[in-house]
Amino acid sequence: MRNVLTIMKRELAAYFVSPMAYVIVTLFLFIVGWFFFRGLVLAYSFYSMQAMQNPMMAAQINIHDIVVRNFYSNFAVLMMFVAPFLSMRILAEERRQGTSELLLTMPITTGQLVLGKYLGVLAFGALILALTFQYPLYLSLMGAPPAWGPLGAVYLGSLLVVGAFLAVGLVASSLTSNQIIAAVTTFILCLVFWMIGFLGEVGGGGGPYSELLKSLSINNHLEDFLKGVVDSGSVVFFLMFISFALFLTQRVVDSSRWR
Repeated sequence: MRNVLTIMKRELAAYFVSPMAYVIVTLFLFIVGWFFFRGLVLAYSFYSMQAMQNPMMAAQINIHDIVVRNFYSNFAVLMMFVAPFLSMRILAEERRQGTSELLLTMPITTGQLVLGKYLGVLAFGALILALTFQYPLYLSLMGAPPAWGPLGAVYLGSLLVVGAFLAVGLVASSLTSNQIIAAVTTFILCLVFWMIGFLGEVGGGGGPYSELLKSLSINNHLEDFLKGVVDSGSVVFFLMFISFALFLTQRVVDSSRWR
């Protein structure tokens, strides 16, 4: 476990000395901030219209929970673009600089190497997610805080999505020494697992293949969390997804070690 923590700290520290990481985080927070305040304005406009047309129905609308749900749905989509940039250098850079051979000859197992690097990038991804907590706090300061219990489910689902995207990035980064190729591959794979559920809707959404495609969709499993519900089936899906991606990465690194 000591080896895993050492590698994790090394990877996490590398982000804090990289100008690219600060640029990505700043740009990301600017975009999600714009989405938040734009969603807030649109939600209040919708609420005002409903209040004029049907006051009783408007009274049943929890506008702030709607804002939070839409905001973190957009957050997941944006992380699909950010994750490739965070994960592209993890193993590809080691290959490019020729330091992968040094790592592979150190007294650590492949599993420790892969897990340590993954936890390092995941910790940085979790930090980015934590920075978005300021937006629910804004709602609280406005005098109408969101429901904190369901918000915890939203954050759990968002963290699992971040973990899944970064695990995909780890696989892509292990396959090449070119960071651009790793980033593009990560984005394409994340997009496939995000959109695959929509393919299940084609043709009326019936049949066993349709249900299989929906069950593989990251977007579909995130929906429950965005509603404030922690579904054990979705939690298991994300954990298995991440575990399988780490297993694939380990096999790729093992093949490099034997060569």
